[in-house]
Amino acid sequence: MLKINLSDNIIKIPSDKLGIDIGQTLSKFAYLEGKELILTSFPTQTSIATIEEFLKLKKGQFNIFSFTGGKSFDLYKEYSKNFTANLINEFDANVKGIEFLYSLEKKKDLSRSIVVTIGTGTSIVLKSDHIEHLGGSALGGGFFMGIIKLLFNLNDFQEAINLAKKGNRYKVDLKVSDIYSLEDNRVDLLFREFTAASLGKIDMKFKNESLKKEDFINSIICMIGENLGTIATVIAANNDVTDIVFCGGFLKENRILKKVLSLLCKVKNKKAIFLKNSEFCAAIGALLI
Repeated sequence: MLKINLSDNIIKIPSDKLGIDIGQTLSKFAYLEGKELILTSFPTQTSIATIEEFLKLKKGQFNIFSFTGGKSFDLYKEYSKNFTANLINEFDANVKGIEFLYSLEKKKDLSRSIVVTIGTGTSIVLKSDHIEHLGGSALGGGFFMGIIKLLFNLNDFQEAINLAKKGNRYKVDLKVSDIYSLEDNRVDLLFREFTAASLGKIDMKFKNESLKKEDFINSIICMIGENLGTIATVIAANNDVTDIVFCGGFLKENRILKKVLSLLCKVKNKKAIFLKNSEFCAAIGALLI
């Protein structure tokens, strides 16, 4: 559970409403207690009973239950029978929550931006005078957890991130500099540092005992980041946008992913923005809408 002091916040937050984001992987909740914004989460698939019990405890505290997220519809139907319940478009909720977190952290309003939400999958939205869903990707936390479960029987996200921190992706990934001779002036120094092929060093000559899971997991995170960063920067360029806000649960304590996204944005003359507690943006948005 996180508590954010809002004593200096000028945005009015309803005290009689609970913001609820039921996602494929995580369920997040946001609500006001006194002058503190309370943020908490539970795994969706393994904690249904815990989530339902949590909501039951909150029935006497809140009059309005505001739902968003892809897995929220059934709970919304149940709660709308006896309570005031809202079902909020997930893209609207994400952007509203990001605007709030940006204002809280930067002390100014968020300008025209691309918002990239990296959760189980990835969505990309234009935040302007209106909100427009521009695309997305199947790459995200769901793909990551699926791969490491299949290969290493790993179920714990934080354990996987900790392993990745110890890894070196270039023991399994092929860089451009691995292909071109140092004397070949067709390729400049910056481009030589780019990835030519993820897992490109795992070929017929590669010995299985040489594969360390920390290197592999590091590589998978970077592969996801490079693909999402490329998609996001192209979409930003096509829409004449400089600022790209990256948010969502897959970014939590994931410095490897943030570094890759930041580098790609820098190369493409875009500004990568990361906000604290961004995995709760949809729950906060549901609370505010």
